[in-house]
Amino acid sequence: MGYRQCNKKRVTIITRNTNETKISVNVDLDGKGNHTVSTGLPFFDHMLEQISKHSLIDLDLKCIGDLKVDAHHTIEDCGWALGTAIKRALGNKKGIMRYSFNYLPMDECLTRCCLDVSGRPWLIWNVFLPNISIKNIETEIFKEFFQSLSQAAGFTLHIENLYGKNTHHIIESCFKAFAITLRRAISIDLINFDNIPSTKGTLSGNY
Repeated sequence: MGYRQCNKKRVTIITRNTNETKISVNVDLDGKGNHTVSTGLPFFDHMLEQISKHSLIDLDLKCIGDLKVDAHHTIEDCGWALGTAIKRALGNKKGIMRYSFNYLPMDECLTRCCLDVSGRPWLIWNVFLPNISIKNIETEIFKEFFQSLSQAAGFTLHIENLYGKNTHHIIESCFKAFAITLRRAISIDLINFDNIPSTKGTLSGNY
């Protein structure tokens, strides 16, 4: 995997190539939510677009995966690549808000997301999906997406669907809730903008 980080601006371009997937990701954390996404999975593309739109992260993501096998490698590896790109773009995390939480209603369902940009990866996923597949994608893979993303980004991430019946609504509410929570957590604190928000003086996770 390679990456290029642009000084001063929170922008990163990475590539990740394996025998299963070939991925390129370009993120601008201080963007306007512009996005170009192509994974070969239209429903998953739509979910990634939700992350960009509601976090205001400009996202250009392209993935060529072994979809002849199934969607698993594509979705899981995109989570890892996106998480890595966000981590690289954040740099030393000086001045970020770090913590955020959000409740996201979508029709009959309600989802809660809590995030700590801590450098310590952890995922809590309390989400029951009524259907085992949607648009030829096994729904259990969406947990793996957030697992990979949180591991690569160094996020402590809790996502809980409090109630809901429609599988599409529940999945989309998870992505939207994450996006809005991420937007605030990585935003610059106008009061504490010159400090790393930790008594340890680091959010690298290497301690």
